[in-house]
Amino acid sequence: MTDSLKEAQKRPVIFWFLLFFVALGAMALILDRSNIEDPLIANAMMLVPMIFLVKAGLNAMHNAGRHGERGSPQRNYLTRMLVLSLAYVGSLFAATELIGEGDPITPVSIAIAIIPGIAVVGYFWAMGRYIVELKDEFLRMLMVRQSLIATGLAFSAASVWGFLESFGQAPHIEAYWWPILWFFGIGVGAVVNKLTYGTTGETC
Repeated sequence: MTDSLKEAQKRPVIFWFLLFFVALGAMALILDRSNIEDPLIANAMMLVPMIFLVKAGLNAMHNAGRHGERGSPQRNYLTRMLVLSLAYVGSLFAATELIGEGDPITPVSIAIAIIPGIAVVGYFWAMGRYIVELKDEFLRMLMVRQSLIATGLAFSAASVWGFLESFGQAPHIEAYWWPILWFFGIGVGAVVNKLTYGTTGETC
């Protein structure tokens, strides 16, 4: 199979990621303007963007598979992240439906509420497995570099905001936003790698 034919089989990823963010913003805007109070309807609407995210993930896994053994670690990583994302969204949906405001705290409610957090922990595990499975030392270095940049960004922001909040100079921020900032930092790290080394290390 020629390189041009292989290239022709490459499926778009960025396009579907952009659609995901557009749909996410559109659903958030609709919910804000329509004052929908039923959590079932609101959560169902927020599931719509996940269709585009799943499509982006499937395309990325396909593209990684085109690189054979070199693409296997990335394909495994994307598969794990996709499964964890679906588990996160599903568990968050279930927790919102099953735990009402003012409900008593029970072992069952704690178990339901903790599952989305465990899914986020799974993201870090998946990234660690990806680094371990990478055989190319240069790609591994790029990934470690991204992780360090993300960690520095998230921890620095958490420290600064924590002190501002403790002295009453800033509003409270829920703790789950710091892992979200960490993943944003992964994107920042990819940009830094691109600027300094000419590549982000992606195979798809």
